[in-house]
Amino acid sequence: MVLFRYLQYGFRDTMRSLWRHKGMVMVSVITVAIMLIVLGATVLLAANSEYMTNNMEEELEIIVFYDTAATRDEVLATEPYFQYITGFEQATFVSKEEAMEIMGEKLHQSNLTAATGGVNPLPDAFYIKVAQLEQIAPAVEFLNDKSYFPCVDLVRYGQDEVDNMIALSDTLERACMVVVVVMLFVALFLVNSTIRLTVATRGEEISIMKYVGATNVYVRIPFFLEGLIIGILGALIADVALYFGYDAVVEYIAQNAGFLDLMVNPGLMLLLMLILLVGGTLLGALGSNIAIRKYLRV
Repeated sequence: MVLFRYLQYGFRDTMRSLWRHKGMVMVSVITVAIMLIVLGATVLLAANSEYMTNNMEEELEIIVFYDTAATRDEVLATEPYFQYITGFEQATFVSKEEAMEIMGEKLHQSNLTAATGGVNPLPDAFYIKVAQLEQIAPAVEFLNDKSYFPCVDLVRYGQDEVDNMIALSDTLERACMVVVVVMLFVALFLVNSTIRLTVATRGEEISIMKYVGATNVYVRIPFFLEGLIIGILGALIADVALYFGYDAVVEYIAQNAGFLDLMVNPGLMLLLMLILLVGGTLLGALGSNIAIRKYLRV
């Protein structure tokens, strides 16, 4: 019953305070929303980077070309050594005959061997997959070791793509962590400033209430609710903006840059929205708690 009266008083007082300082409250809500939007966008950017990296890991292969003078037995004899490659997943053998057929299909030639004078200039090859992008460079170095692969002529892979994707992924991961920390501190400062302004205008009233026996809980409730409302409103605006904004970006990319495959994961988006809502709520509560603390020391 006492708690209900506290909450009733707190809610009524909170509404009055929010209306009295509506300009500052609006600025704080919008700023918190912007901070959470930037935070959410950074998380989505990092998630898409990881998603594209995983897709590249699935598609990227190391191609091992053998000397055309090597016999088929010499080529196949090197296959067991692939097991020594860190992260090795599979190796697919493509004979020179199969390679010629594939090239003929691409060039729309039914008999490419005949067109080349009966000579097949293509080499036998193995297409090798490893688990992670970071494991490709060591694998290529091992495949170029002549003590294990004496008849290997050339090892090829998308070196530039791999290096760029690894660098981008690492940079985004570090940037995401920095943005998260900075945004949280900025939003906390703004919520704290808004509540502090309200508290400052009522500092004398709070002191009197404390002297006549009002409990800390009774004094704290209106400011706690004010911070809570600011955080929740900011988080809701951020959630709506991210939900519709990300859908618009995915649609735009699909229409204008189809080679970029952005992640579409409703479960992750829902989880992110929930995290931002909880985060905004806690942010508002923490900001109000910091702002009111010194006025309770009477």
